[in-house]
Amino acid sequence: METKGQRIVQNVEDIPPLGHQEAGEMARVELERFIALLETLAEDDWLKPTYCTLWNVRQIVSHQAGAYAGFASGAEFRRQWGPPPQPKPGQMTVDAVNDRQVADRAQATPAELIAELRQVGSRAIANRQQIPAFIRGLRFDAEAFLYGWRPFDILRALRWPYGAITAGTMRLDYITDLIYTRDTWMHRMDICQATGREMILTDDHDGRMMALVMRDLADLLRDALNGQTVAYDIPGPGGGCWKMGPASTPAATIQIDLLYFNVLASGRMTPAEARAQGLVSISGNVEAANLALDHMSPLPY
Repeated sequence: METKGQRIVQNVEDIPPLGHQEAGEMARVELERFIALLETLAEDDWLKPTYCTLWNVRQIVSHQAGAYAGFASGAEFRRQWGPPPQPKPGQMTVDAVNDRQVADRAQATPAELIAELRQVGSRAIANRQQIPAFIRGLRFDAEAFLYGWRPFDILRALRWPYGAITAGTMRLDYITDLIYTRDTWMHRMDICQATGREMILTDDHDGRMMALVMRDLADLLRDALNGQTVAYDIPGPGGGCWKMGPASTPAATIQIDLLYFNVLASGRMTPAEARAQGLVSISGNVEAANLALDHMSPLPY
């Protein structure tokens, strides 16, 4: 770690990867916070639009209930994914599955959706925790999984041996340990933004979530930065300052609120929109900062 004034700057290379047991603990915390948020919503909040422009609040919650249900039951997982519905042009297979989850719950009331999350959420997390290590460590072709899934295609897409992710591949536990929980976390942000609720943020949970996002962002930006070093300064609870690149001192620092950082990184907002709305503050080399901003999405959420 280094200091910038009184601000501690952490090198993303020093961020430890997510462990499997830790993943289960974080998933349980995030589910509790998500449900607690839903229980504060008024009737009209459920129909408010969100940064997920195709979904309102109720539809986001329908997707979350469906995603947890898919891991709570083998039969439900097979129903959702084998075979999944045909994606629309430009959609990924997972988008079509998400649409199915929302459609399945088109008539569900808010109380019914909360009750379903309570019923299936903990069971889904427990089932993900019970996936054997040799399965979690398998790598598969990301493009084939995201765009061309058919029943049992994952068996043909699996890549051996175990080990670090290579270009075009991802480990199964990247999805089951990290992305499922990050998805709930991001949708908690969506709902807070849509309804004006304050998001509960703590350094131990949300700060760790942010650090793991920064690990992914560093991988995404490695080629784009071409040897330059930038830092992202996220103020407030759950935030921090992280630098990526070889230099000890970043050429540029980008300051942005935690919510809007993730809205931007997830592709819900463009860099041009963020700049136009005054959501980004840059110090140092503006060209390097803009290069990082222009290549920082979309990250998996």
